[in-house]
Amino acid sequence: MTIYVDMDGVIADFFGGLAEFSGVNHWKSIQNKEATIATLKGTDFFYTLDRFPTTHRLIDFVKEISNGDWGICSSPLRGDRDNSAYWKRRWLEYYELMPPIDRLIFTGMKEKYAWSMLDGKPNILIDDKPENIKRWNDKGGIGIRYQANEDDLEEYLFVELEKALEINR
Repeated sequence: MTIYVDMDGVIADFFGGLAEFSGVNHWKSIQNKEATIATLKGTDFFYTLDRFPTTHRLIDFVKEISNGDWGICSSPLRGDRDNSAYWKRRWLEYYELMPPIDRLIFTGMKEKYAWSMLDGKPNILIDDKPENIKRWNDKGGIGIRYQANEDDLEEYLFVELEKALEINR
């Protein structure tokens, strides 16, 4: 079983970066979000994102409770897969958050990794997007919704991870 961590909204401040890129105080103030996101194609936007204050504590905890069986499962920008994946990887390297290379996954179909082909157990995904969690759970994985700028790391995420691991033993 592997614990996968999403990047945007979980360890990287995508929405804060998008607001700054757009010159607004909050990303929800952006008039045409799809058009704005489309302008990110071909840029190093993902490399410019801030990390959350909780990012390293989250990854350290995941590494510890997973006995090192952890990874990143993040969606690349639609229509810009190779470029956005490259800059996300550079971001992970910069912040010294790289998982083992075989568990560095950039895909829009995260649910393909919902269970372990090695031991047949469900994998865990920590993600901020409810539809990703639903698709993950529908494929037999254990999805935990967590948004770094809204949810408490210790009182919510750590507790949910420990529960998931207990169920999975």
